[in-house]
Amino acid sequence: MFPAKCKAILKLMNNEVLEYGFASYSAQDQYLDFTAQFVPILQINSEVKVVCSENGVTTHVFTGSVYLSSSKLLRVIDLKCAFIHGAEKVLAAHVPFNAQVFVPAFRKNFLMNKLIYRWENCSIKSISMNVAALECPDIIGEYDDKIIIKISDPIFSKPTEIHLHTGEKGLMFGNHTKYKYKIGKINKRCESELGAFIRKANMALLGDVEMIDEQSLF
Repeated sequence: MFPAKCKAILKLMNNEVLEYGFASYSAQDQYLDFTAQFVPILQINSEVKVVCSENGVTTHVFTGSVYLSSSKLLRVIDLKCAFIHGAEKVLAAHVPFNAQVFVPAFRKNFLMNKLIYRWENCSIKSISMNVAALECPDIIGEYDDKIIIKISDPIFSKPTEIHLHTGEKGLMFGNHTKYKYKIGKINKRCESELGAFIRKANMALLGDVEMIDEQSLF
């Protein structure tokens, strides 16, 4: 999703489908580019609708005026955008923040190594309703299939523990490792607050574009 390109459908304002392709959006310059193998040539200043999706779910709908039209690219300006209800369920928030992770560690003594668990600082690099990517001290391989993270600000109203289970194995860089884990079942409060955080983070990517209610599209 933005700022990278996403799958999109180009439509006329009456919802007639013109082409399937990809959309990329510039929050700084307030334009949207639609690209496809072949883009229909449209009249300059004509009104169009671009429906963006992630994993088959509609997330944003842009409307605007055609500024540039060629067989490879359509640029749309004077944009308005509807952020569709439920989009937060398929989007991720790429907003790094600090958290804690409950990790196993060996405590060495004279006779043996004893396994203990302790809270360590970590950095959440991105989070969705299903997956969290975190950077933290290296986790012992035999014990990295299930871990717990504790998050408060900026997502939750109070410190909240989330259980994670096997995702992608860590990638080393510097003194820390980056892991991607699946998020276990969370309660309704956590789900609501996490969804609100993801929604807010993705709406912030849109910059100063005029936001409209999705009901106005129908």
